[in-house]
Amino acid sequence: MNTNIKTAAILIGIALILTAGLLWVKETKAEPKQEIKTTNPTLQVGETGSQKDITIRYLSASTIIEPYEFAKELGYLKGINLTREGSYTGGPEDILAVASGSTDVGHSAWVSVINAKARGSEITAFAAPMGNSPESWYEGTPFLSKWIVLGNSSIRSAKDLVGKKIAVNILGAHVDYVTREYLSRNGISTDQVQLVPIGISKHEQVLKQGQVDVVAPLGVVVDKIEEGKGVRVLFTDYDIIGDQTHCVLFTSDKFLKENPDAAKRLTEGIAKAADWAKEHPGEAKELAAKVLKDKGGNTDLAKYWRGFGVREHALLADSDAQFWIDWLVKDGKIKEGQFKPSDIYTNKFNPYYKK
Repeated sequence: MNTNIKTAAILIGIALILTAGLLWVKETKAEPKQEIKTTNPTLQVGETGSQKDITIRYLSASTIIEPYEFAKELGYLKGINLTREGSYTGGPEDILAVASGSTDVGHSAWVSVINAKARGSEITAFAAPMGNSPESWYEGTPFLSKWIVLGNSSIRSAKDLVGKKIAVNILGAHVDYVTREYLSRNGISTDQVQLVPIGISKHEQVLKQGQVDVVAPLGVVVDKIEEGKGVRVLFTDYDIIGDQTHCVLFTSDKFLKENPDAAKRLTEGIAKAADWAKEHPGEAKELAAKVLKDKGGNTDLAKYWRGFGVREHALLADSDAQFWIDWLVKDGKIKEGQFKPSDIYTNKFNPYYKK
């Protein structure tokens, strides 16, 4: 099989599995919180060779705030021209864009990245964009998503979801998988509910119009819906997966091999930006508004933003990846021993990381 045919086959396989979203989640227990050793960065830009300017392309929704967007605004991406190529519906689409070479970096749920690698996609996670870590959350219990119903809804527990419609941003991404995990833990089959892909900007509308019974918005949209009153929270992703980096920033193995210096500069910029946001919450909210404005988003959403929720220096941990590896093994989607965490992610481009 020549290279072009092989590449096409891989991409078709990725598309089929990631857009289908037909996984049935088995009960899984979260790993104990892992301590990650860190150090002050010693590797300076250009140490591995002459520094060269490089354009790094990405996709991002107008409701999502990315740490590399902060890094760009704060001047932490020296020699990197970070360019947004447009929006996307969710992580699976981002994976396809990076795998096809349309973009250079992406943002997706762990389980989507593992699934993609299982089907031949040569991508690697290298930093954390958002998570449920209390150490960098501004207030309250951290979350990415909440499952919300109307205040007068009869839905009070998992068993009440049988026969109901649940709005998710996209099938095959974080919200989809956490929903299935919640159902499985409570003995409910995914065949007993209907998962409906609807953009999060429409979640409040479809819930209040009765088009769906539950919505599971992401990020700043969650607080906006809660502020509107007349709703209540059924559960959150923190209830299900706990203190975990639930999404990753990833790139192609080809990019890492050909641009190791740029990968180090990008990762260091992301780490600095995440740490800065933790230490300067007021200024970070102002910067979040600018980022949203530049993407054509609603700047009012910035007031709801509570931080990236990642560990110090945006580092990743084995426990993050292992949770979903175990999940997929039990579900029969990958084989026992097929992957270990180091096959999925690396911290080696992060100058703060210490083995």
